Amino acid sequence: MNKFMMTLFSDNVPTFDALTVALLIACILYSVCFILAMRKLAALVRIRPEISTKMLLLLSVGLVSLVRTMTLLLVAAMNVANVRAHYSLQPTSNNQGFYDKAMTVLFDLPNCIVVSTYTLLTLVWAECFLESRFHTESVVKWKRRWLLLYIVFNSTLYTTQLILYTCIFFAHKNNVVRTVVYAAITGINFVSVFLVMLMYLYLNVRFSGFPFRNGQSRRALRRVSSVMTLWSATRIIWGVATLLVFIYNVELLQDSHTPVWSFVVLLLLFFVCEILPIIAMLDYSYAHMLGMEQR
Repeated sequence: MNKFMMTLFSDNVPTFDALTVALLIACILYSVCFILAMRKLAALVRIRPEISTKMLLLLSVGLVSLVRTMTLLLVAAMNVANVRAHYSLQPTSNNQGFYDKAMTVLFDLPNCIVVSTYTLLTLVWAECFLESRFHTESVVKWKRRWLLLYIVFNSTLYTTQLILYTCIFFAHKNNVVRTVVYAAITGINFVSVFLVMLMYLYLNVRFSGFPFRNGQSRRALRRVSSVMTLWSATRIIWGVATLLVFIYNVELLQDSHTPVWSFVVLLLLFFVCEILPIIAMLDYSYAHMLGMEQR
């Protein structure tokens, strides 16, 4: 009896391991991104209060940072409370299975928002591309086409996410659901990068005969393009990392059952694939995005 009570008590003792520290560090960094995005948004509203793709981009970045902060805090709380949930959707009991599914949803929830932000950044880059050159095309018509395509892409993206989460909670074959979830996450990232590359090539070929307005416009567009290239590279890295996690059955969110470096890999993925691109976009190229529109 005493042994049983000691085991029960030990299972309910809060733990504060390296995984929790990594999650809290990521929360702090995402909070910094959120504050930076809101400051940029407030400055933009004072300059130009009407709705624009640049304003939507800041709102999307702020939403990504806020949702990622909240979900990582919840995951950290579950880890401290010794819930012992897994990210890999392993076959377990009903109660444990619910926690595993909740952990998977919390961890993956912001991923589609990040991809949506990436496509919105592409639209802003495309607008800067048109504004940097002399041409006879109607910028308004191009913007309408891009916004329509963005709405269609976003609708497909979030519908896919909703279907996946429904399958996670209501499907009974965890192995099949796990395969579908990882394939979808990897495919979404690769497809988004592929579509961005197509748009990049199309615009460069379509407007190859039109000169830049001036050297300053060319340099500003180069800076915006470098940030978009960074986002594209990090989306590929995230997709490859997701694929490797699936192939080698890596458990990123269970520190006690994985190698010591798992929490380091998790923190590096967040920093390299999401935090660094957000800071680079807000601090390095956003002034140039606004400057392109004012020329």
